[in-house]
Amino acid sequence: MTENKNEKNFKNKNILHIVEILCLSAAAVFLSIMGANMLIDLTGLLCIITASALFACVLFLFSPGLILFAGAASFTITYLMCGDMIRATASLIYIIVGAIIYFGFGGKKHRTSITVGIASVLALFYMALIFFTVVISAGSFSVKAVVSNLDANLSNQVDGYIERYYSMLPQYSPAMMDDVQASELAALKKELSMNIKVMIPAIFMLYNLAAAYLSTAVFRTAYNLFIPMAHPGRKKIKNKYWRVNISIISATVLIAAMVLSAVVSNKNSLLPSIVFTNLIYILAPCFSIAGIYFVYDKLFKSHHSGAGLLPVFLAAGTVIFVLLFQFIAFAVLFFAVAVFMIFGLYATLIGDLKKFYDKTKKLLLGDDDDDDDDYID
Repeated sequence: MTENKNEKNFKNKNILHIVEILCLSAAAVFLSIMGANMLIDLTGLLCIITASALFACVLFLFSPGLILFAGAASFTITYLMCGDMIRATASLIYIIVGAIIYFGFGGKKHRTSITVGIASVLALFYMALIFFTVVISAGSFSVKAVVSNLDANLSNQVDGYIERYYSMLPQYSPAMMDDVQASELAALKKELSMNIKVMIPAIFMLYNLAAAYLSTAVFRTAYNLFIPMAHPGRKKIKNKYWRVNISIISATVLIAAMVLSAVVSNKNSLLPSIVFTNLIYILAPCFSIAGIYFVYDKLFKSHHSGAGLLPVFLAAGTVIFVLLFQFIAFAVLFFAVAVFMIFGLYATLIGDLKKFYDKTKKLLLGDDDDDDDDYID
């Protein structure tokens, strides 16, 4: 009787396991198709992020062999729906990201290396898609033609955004300006267009870094939610072990870029200024995230038991504030990013600086108190 009951429970468990795999796989494929049809739209980005996280969980539940089946399903369904080879190829990105998370986490790699790996693969993948899109639209392959076509398309998109922005401001309507003011506005638009185009590499990398960071964040939540259902004995991922830790090399690069960008003149040395500015734009958000975690751990988590919901309220309040106050909100957010970036730099450097100080003190003063346990959580 007991054996029959155990066998029945085992079968029920296997059935639930299969149902869970099928549901997660179907959700991942559906979201990838939605994301491929929206591409760089915010909703599309969220679809790809969620699909990647769910697919990584499916790989933990089933087998890496599922990669080929899921890829074929996404590509075929997307191509049949829209008839576009580029969008059908774009639907495969969730499989690549999910596989990086799966093999990285399974290989006990640090989250930072997983995030950087995802961001790099995303950048290469999207660059290849953009390149082949231009080649297909041009009808022939030529490096010069591809570059000029990309520049023209980029200029048209940036100019279109600028025109729509100024058209919404009453003081810049044609009826309110004379010829001199119209000429000044045209020059302002041209300069703004050039500045935005200079920032495109940083914006592109920030997009990929955001997708990489959020995909790992969603994966942790999905893993803790779905994996224990099939494997009750498997431990959940703790938040403090799933943080992005920025290296001292990145901190040194950021500080050097900030100093050099302030020293180098924009007019006299345009290319170095562009490089330093883009480095700052790319690295600053990472250190801001590290700074937010640092402030949260030191000021809230250890002193307030209800601080777990604080990030949720802060995120909701930030979105509402931006929607209501727009330009003032962006100025406040810029200031907040700068403040948290300083905290992130401190949190990144303090451990290595303390080790350097202790070793120097021991070397100079002959201090025998060798305490290596200086890990800062």
